Amino acid sequence: MLVATASSHREAAFAAAEYLMDYLKTRAPFWKQVEKAAGKIWVDAKSADDAAAERWSAPAPSHGAVE
Repeated sequence: MLVATASSHREAAFAAAEYLMDYLKTRAPFWKQVEKAAGKIWVDAKSADDAAAERWSAPAPSHGAVE
């Protein structure tokens, strides 16, 4: 797996690479096939993978709440 990002600031490039890996691990499982002595199996995303991907979800907008 190769993930390459570019940015004028390294923190943004690192964050982009983390986002891409989290996305691939949870929503693109086609690359997670493992070959064992008994045959090939597909590896599902782990709950930790799902939790890591959730941090990239935008919060729901609040409508009409004025403080």
